Amino acid sequence: MSTRMQRGQALILIALAFVGLAAFIGLAVDAGILFTDVGHLRRAVDAASLSAANQFREGRTIAQLTASARQVLALNGMDAASVGVAVETCDTNPGDTELCYTPPRKLVRVRGDLPVTFAFLPIIGFNSVTIHANAISEAASIDIVLTIDTSESETYDAACANGTDDDAWAEINLGGGTADGVADDGCGATAIAGTYADDYMRDPDNCNGPKQCKPFRDVQDAAVSLTGRLLPPYDRMAIVTFDRNAGVAMNLNHQTAFGLTNAQYLTALATQIMALDVYKFPGCAGYWPDPTGCTSTNIADGLKAAGNQFGLYKREEAVWIVLLLSDGGANAATDSFGNWICPGAPDGANWIQPFCRDPIAGTRYVSTDAEYDPDDAARDYGDWVGCLDSNSATHPGACAALAPTYGQGAVVFTIGLGDRVTNDTVCDWGGSCEGDVGEQLLRYIASVGDDGDPTTDPCSTAGVGADCGNYYYSPTGAGLLEVFEAIASRIFTRITH
Repeated sequence: MSTRMQRGQALILIALAFVGLAAFIGLAVDAGILFTDVGHLRRAVDAASLSAANQFREGRTIAQLTASARQVLALNGMDAASVGVAVETCDTNPGDTELCYTPPRKLVRVRGDLPVTFAFLPIIGFNSVTIHANAISEAASIDIVLTIDTSESETYDAACANGTDDDAWAEINLGGGTADGVADDGCGATAIAGTYADDYMRDPDNCNGPKQCKPFRDVQDAAVSLTGRLLPPYDRMAIVTFDRNAGVAMNLNHQTAFGLTNAQYLTALATQIMALDVYKFPGCAGYWPDPTGCTSTNIADGLKAAGNQFGLYKREEAVWIVLLLSDGGANAATDSFGNWICPGAPDGANWIQPFCRDPIAGTRYVSTDAEYDPDDAARDYGDWVGCLDSNSATHPGACAALAPTYGQGAVVFTIGLGDRVTNDTVCDWGGSCEGDVGEQLLRYIASVGDDGDPTTDPCSTAGVGADCGNYYYSPTGAGLLEVFEAIASRIFTRITH
């Protein structure tokens, strides 16, 4: 064989070797490109699914969810024009076992497809490949129990000589059709012909229904605004009221029990809230000198009824929320046998007239003590609703030290309404007590419901009347819309417990 022929064969072998080497180099480089893009796409799709779930919680359309997902992909460095994006929920894919559950859950799946162009492999005929990633995210379903004070003090905006024409409704609807715009005197009786007593609307019989008790109408309007943030059937609401006793106006299972559409359910909630009445105190035999059973702010039983909703209509995957509103401190409660709780004998020694409680809010007694009062009972039920279950890994020992049975682990928000929460001068009648006993109680309940631990208190350094932690204060009913909106923004952005 000639040297020239040998050289020719070597060139062929070298050329073939270079092709093989290029293939191996191309495979290594392009495999690196491929795996890098796979990881990048997966992370971007994960972020997009979280964003879409947040939008789904707000009731957005699929088109809006898709736009949100594309925006997040772009923020993560992906070329939104080249990525194929599909956003799916149980509504778009009925029967999909990954998305559809009973009861419903707020699950959103985002799929992303990305063509990857190779750098070297086109030499051997492989130009590109399409990679895929998908992620499912879940926004929290909400079970919220709206717990509202309906005691007769919810009409106290209509006071004598308070500078406003409190009898305007009566003047318009009962007295000729025109309000005189005068802050009438003559409380308890008609002041002038054609007008009504200035405190006419302070009587629940006169202001309940369409007559609009104040500030209770402001409470109702704010509560209705909260229903507009719900996304049924994923979110549910119960309505609990408390005055002398507690009652459930609507339970958590209402939509399912009555087979309501989502729109019908929201309408039913709003209708029920607007149908609530302020309690009319019927009088109480023996009220003087013994107030036992004659007071009407039963926060303890209100919390008990609220907490029971989670046991009766349980959804483990939902975030449990209690929103408690009161315009004063607790002065009524019943024990496990239904007997009224009132400390000491009716001689003024252990309770402050006319309230059935001891004078200092910070003094806590156990139920077997003679000094145990409605404030103590309300704190006990605040512990029960807010403390975590004893089987929880993060269950604080402080809960077990307070009472034997815990707990619901609900997130609790409280609202204090009006100056009787922060400066209740009436409680000084017959003795002395702290004017902010109502706020101290509501802050305690909120501190337990903030993290399930009664020993941590975000309000420990806050001044009287200041918002702190899960506690909000509104001096007037007019400020409640803002308070409810602030709470709603926190409730519906909380993903897990």
